[in-house]
Amino acid sequence: MSASPSAANAKVLVIDDDKDLRYSLRRALAGLGHTVIEADSGETGVVAAKREQPDVILLDNRMGGMTGIETLQMLRGAQPQAMVILMTAFGTTQTAIEAMKFGAYDYVMKPFDQAKLITLVDKALSARRDLAAATKSTRTLVNPADYKEGIVGSSEPMQEVLKSIGQVAASDATVLITGESGTGKELVARCIHQHSLRAKGTFLAVNCAAIPENLIESELFGHEKGAFTGATNQKLGKFELCDGGTIFLDEIGDMSLPTQTKVLRAIQEGEIQRVGGTVTVKISVRLVAATNKDLEAMVTTRQFREDLYYRLNVFRIRLPALRYRKGDVPLLVDYMLQRQAAAKKIKPKRLSNEALDALLAYDWPGNVRELENVVQRANVLAKGETILPKDLPQDVLNPRKTPIAPPAVVPSAPAPAAAEAAAPVAGLTPAYDTIYKQCRVNDGKSILTVIEMEMIRRAMEETRGNQLRSAMILGINRSTLKKRLLEMREAGIKVFT
Repeated sequence: MSASPSAANAKVLVIDDDKDLRYSLRRALAGLGHTVIEADSGETGVVAAKREQPDVILLDNRMGGMTGIETLQMLRGAQPQAMVILMTAFGTTQTAIEAMKFGAYDYVMKPFDQAKLITLVDKALSARRDLAAATKSTRTLVNPADYKEGIVGSSEPMQEVLKSIGQVAASDATVLITGESGTGKELVARCIHQHSLRAKGTFLAVNCAAIPENLIESELFGHEKGAFTGATNQKLGKFELCDGGTIFLDEIGDMSLPTQTKVLRAIQEGEIQRVGGTVTVKISVRLVAATNKDLEAMVTTRQFREDLYYRLNVFRIRLPALRYRKGDVPLLVDYMLQRQAAAKKIKPKRLSNEALDALLAYDWPGNVRELENVVQRANVLAKGETILPKDLPQDVLNPRKTPIAPPAVVPSAPAPAAAEAAAPVAGLTPAYDTIYKQCRVNDGKSILTVIEMEMIRRAMEETRGNQLRSAMILGINRSTLKKRLLEMREAGIKVFT
């Protein structure tokens, strides 16, 4: 590989069977201080690329022997770091698509303005320098085999999730997985099934929000022939098909009250009845449910059955939003790049430190799902082996800042040094600021504890001191809430009672 080129001493390979054009380009480029190598065919051009390791290659598309597109494909193996500019007098749709498909930096139409081509060469050299610098600072982070479950993360919040999976998997307890959209709730559900005693049984995922209301009962419980118009045959529902296995009901907060009643019966009694049927069918199914909605609030407003909520909430796993575990972003990106490359049976691309910094600075409102989409897009757009910031979407590079609510439950953090114990934090509301100062002065609690206390204060204020409702809103039990309230009062923090 050639060294990173400077603005005036790069190597440029010109591959064209037109002797006069090669001469013209050599004079122009050499006059700017570049070293110019010439080749009169695709075959000799590939040999020259291997020998000279050029930084930029100007490649004609129509030549005797190999075409420019065929030569381009071979050049990707001979000198993958080089920026290839295809020159063509026939600007067909096919040429444009194939040039970019096989990794050209750009292409120009003949006859071209020489000054514009020189400008394009300068841009290609700039990209080549960025790529050379980025390649030096990248490294492989993970082995995908270490994450065969698809759950990637070494942060404290994700370690807590993994511990919870380990605790509940071997039991037959119903599990409720909560978290924002895109946090990986189905992956967790599958992992629970794979490590359960039902692992050899069937796992079926049902998105309750994606099935029309008039069809969801049939999907879940099946129907008998003639049960309704169009029911020409008996159909087994998902619960029956999962007998001996696990059913995952995603977005269960979107389920109607009548369907909730039937799901409750299936859990409590271990039996279902097909739509239009009179026979009760016994089933043995483990239920894992998930939602991004506030089920406790829905229970309060009677949009969700209270008895079903308590049957689902036997064991809860809360998935953290990606913005609260940004330390996992490098692992996730590397895992995604390697998975995407393995699917295409190609060498995985790498992420430059500058691109990683941009990803770490973004708040990821769409969570891991959004990150995967961004990585896939960058993987397509990146020239060469390394993803640069320019390969990322503008809304990631220049995000619009929107306020984000803190998580309902936050992990503890190390206490700060004594020198900053009473330091104010910019941007805190007056209530946060008061609690912050009291916590720092009294016992050095972290800002995360401050957020938790402020949320308790707000919940108590909203419910006008009703501890049961406050505990439901916060997702904690009443005894934990009482303990927190006692701690707050001892710290001199006023709470609505």
